[in-house]
Parts: sequence; C-alpha cells; structure tokens
Amino acid sequence: MSEDIFSQFFNLFNNNDSDVNWELSKQINKHLNKDSNNDILQLSNADLNLEELFRFLELNIQNNTESNSQQTNIQIFEASQYGEWFLDSIQHFDFSKLNIGELPGGIQLGNIQSSIIGMQLGNLAGMISKNMWGLSQFGIILPQSKTLGINRNTYFARIDQFESDANELALSLLALESITLSLGKYSAPFEKIIENLESASKDMMAGLQGLEADGMNMTNPQEMLENFSGIEGIDPSKILEEIIAPLSFYRGVIKSKAKDLNLIQDNSTYDLVMDLGFSVGEDPLVEIGNQINELDTSTTHFFEFLITSSNEYSIDDILKDKNLIPNRSEIEDPISWAARTSLPPI
Repeated sequence: MSEDIFSQFFNLFNNNDSDVNWELSKQINKHLNKDSNNDILQLSNADLNLEELFRFLELNIQNNTESNSQQTNIQIFEASQYGEWFLDSIQHFDFSKLNIGELPGGIQLGNIQSSIIGMQLGNLAGMISKNMWGLSQFGIILPQSKTLGINRNTYFARIDQFESDANELALSLLALESITLSLGKYSAPFEKIIENLESASKDMMAGLQGLEADGMNMTNPQEMLENFSGIEGIDPSKILEEIIAPLSFYRGVIKSKAKDLNLIQDNSTYDLVMDLGFSVGEDPLVEIGNQINELDTSTTHFFEFLITSSNEYSIDDILKDKNLIPNRSEIEDPISWAARTSLPPI
C-alpha cells in the first residue's frame, strides 16, 4: 500500500549531514527549468558587448570610494545555470540557525531538515532563474560572488521592452546587479529571508499533511517532484509573499546606490528598468510584483525622509541591523519608523 509522504521524505532525503542539502536544491532548480526556452537571442550577439560594458562599470566602481563591488568577471548563463550560480552564491551564509521544528504529529525532522531547506532554496532558485531578469528585480540581496551572473534570455528580454539606447539599458541593469551582489555582505537582510523561509517551510509541511502517494517507484528526488508537481504546498512564489515590504526597501537601496555612481546621464533610467509594472509575459510572480510596485512610491518617500530628516541611521546602518529594516506600515509612515528606532525609551 502507499506510504505516508513524510516517510518518503525521510527515506529519500535523510542522507545529508550538512545544514542544507545543496545537491537536492540544484536538482529541484533543474526540474523547474526543464521546459525553459534556450533559444539564443540575436540582441545578445549583435548589438551588445557585455564584457566591454562590465569593464566600464568595474572602472567606475573602483573610482567611486562609496562602492564596494567584488565582481571580477561577467558570465552569461542559461536559466538552469543561472539558478545554480545563485545557489552557489548564497552558500557563504550560516544556515545552521535555521530551525523548521517538527513535522505534524510530532515527528522529528532529524537530517531531513537539510533537505526541506534545500527543497525551498531550490524552489527559490528555480523561480528566480525561470521568471526574473535579475536579482535586483525583486531586491534579492542574498548572494555574494566574484562572477556577475546574467540570466541571458530574461535579461535581454528586459532590454528589448524599451525603446531607449540598448547600451545604456544594459549598463544600467549591470550596475543594479553588481550593487545587489555587493550588498550580500550584510547579514540582516538574509536573516529576514531566513525568518520567511522558516515560515514557508512550516506552511509547506502543513499543506502536505495527510497526503499520500505511491513511493515504491520513486527512486530519486526528480521522480518525486514529477509526482508531486501539482501540490499547492510546493509553491515557490509563496516564499516571497510575507516579505513584500523588505523587498521593496531593498530595491530602494539598490536604486539609490546605483544613482550614486553617476554612471549614466539620466538616472531615471534606473526607475524605468526597475518598474515592475512592465512585466515580461505572464508568470506566477506578476501578482507579487504588482504588490511590490504599489509600495515603491511609499518606499521612495521613505528614502526622501531619511535624507530630509537627517536621520542618524544611514542606509548601510539599516542593512546591518534587521531590527532597523522597516515593515510595511513604517514604509508608509516613516515618522513611525523614526519613533521606533530613534526615540529613547520612556
């Protein structure tokens, strides 16, 4: 007879002693990208020299004492490869403090926790690589890497949406991505993601409770994913839903630092390419993108408040302390954030 799904998780995934089952996360990323279109876009070959643009960006960042980019090369990836690059680039963070708890019914996770975390990270990598033109799109400032990774087809599709100069658009996107990677040095934004990952993982397990499936013919995680691909609990977009406000804030940080580079003549180009109202096709992230986009005006006002009020905390100070990162109500009302973070206790 069929096995309980939690027993299948245990049997299939209880073979990893690390904090994250990275091999499983990479398999899930590949599974989610198995139908991705890998056709070469002519724009990438004929009109743009990304290596040349990257060197120009690198020189300007070196001459800007306020910036701290670590990238030494640029590489264009297919979707699945981009997801794997993302997974390799987040392994510098400490996942040992992540604790999902236990399965419904009091079943202890044991080593299976590393696989559940790997599963969620694989979902996140697959979602990013299949649907997003870059990490800066949603303000995902987790990774650090010496390689500036470009998600080829979605990156060039983003450039092709606008009638502005292609080289300026490409350079703007490279600057946004480079700054996003440089912000991976801060742990507070990662801790916010970890809190969300814990919640999403627990929700996933609760959603799977009581489901059964025949595990006799499932010999690897790839087969398991194919059998359970329709389960509502395994929804990569859910990992972002609870952190709309921080993501909007991170996007604001990225745009602000990009504009400080004085790299292009018209800084409004950054606002244009970061505008989530211009979506590429139909994907499961459109609704989340719309929610972030709706908050972006308030986020812009929040950054204006930081400047006009001469607040004691700089952007970098806020990124160093997760307790200083504003929630949604504080982004919409910066004075309430200032009262919480700056006023002495009564």
